[in-house]
Amino acid sequence: MRALFRLALPVAMVTIALTAAEAQEPGPLLKPVTPPTTSTRVRVQTSDEKPEFFHIAARIMDQKKEKTIDLVVAFDSLPGKGFVALKKWKSWGFEVPPNRTGTIPELIIPASQVFPKLSKGRDTEVKLTNVKVEIIEPPADGDTILLCDMLLPINDLTKNADKAFETRMYFGDKFMEFTVPNTAVKRLGTGDETPLPEPAVTTDKDLIAATGPSTLYHGVPTFSYAAIDGQATYKLPDGKNETVNVGIASTMNWQDGILMSIGTARGLGLTVENDKDLKGLGAGFDATVGRAKLKEFRLGLVTGTNQKKDLVLKDVKIIVDKNNSNHFVWIGPRFIEAHFTDPVYGCDTAGVWKLSGRMKPEELQDIKTRTPPPKKP
Repeated sequence: MRALFRLALPVAMVTIALTAAEAQEPGPLLKPVTPPTTSTRVRVQTSDEKPEFFHIAARIMDQKKEKTIDLVVAFDSLPGKGFVALKKWKSWGFEVPPNRTGTIPELIIPASQVFPKLSKGRDTEVKLTNVKVEIIEPPADGDTILLCDMLLPINDLTKNADKAFETRMYFGDKFMEFTVPNTAVKRLGTGDETPLPEPAVTTDKDLIAATGPSTLYHGVPTFSYAAIDGQATYKLPDGKNETVNVGIASTMNWQDGILMSIGTARGLGLTVENDKDLKGLGAGFDATVGRAKLKEFRLGLVTGTNQKKDLVLKDVKIIVDKNNSNHFVWIGPRFIEAHFTDPVYGCDTAGVWKLSGRMKPEELQDIKTRTPPPKKP
């Protein structure tokens, strides 16, 4: 399950009451992580050139270990497989295995040490070892994956130890943080680095701090509650019920910020319009996509005072992936930055992924405004 695309009078009274009850003095959305003595907390800058993507810098050694190769890596918040183009893999001097699954012995990521705190010399390097990648052939003999040298999914960073890494992706601040074992960190200590700033704290007291908790859908974090056009579930052709599954994809950058599989679009009864000028690019294929319009899009949130509210958007344009018959909806950085101030997507010590941010009161509604589920016959 992956978003490999570049490029998605009663209500007024509720809003007024919500503003008065929930507005708080602005402060950090999340407490700083204090790792154990066996680990180090680091911060990694993401690209400013394409802010709608989550790009990080890295480097590898060629197979003969004769030269260093600088890379631009697309980092995916969804678990899955890493990818590299066949042409790119060969240019690095690596042999192509018969099964097209390659292994990068060491992937080095430049970082800045956050904890233990240092007065200077915070520049470090994080070493990932034996990184597996699927070697694929993009269209037109391309040598990039999502405009990058390779794609690195979250599970290749954490090795599925999400609770220990406590990864946080700061979309607005353009950096990410995670905790790694001391054995994976090399402290350079040159003192030449410029430290990355602390996470932003917007001072607008009218904004409401809120968090979107997640649950797991086939191993992928999805919002605990989501609904489209009043439907939180829909029936499949075999009569079974399917939930509306909404997850965060840091590599999905369609302009409207939302991408939906054709399986979900059909299940919800949406009308999908073709557009010959609309083209998508997958990791190893040209994507067939269409457009659709939602009357209402809802995500379940919990405010800073533990009140359950919904982010509610009306008349929302989306992109539909006509190649994907699974049941999923992806929201990307463009959507997040449009509706969440100071957004951060992170995993806590319980292994639960959450999207936190400061919300506009007019986009929040009480959960009592949800469409009731249909009564059983």
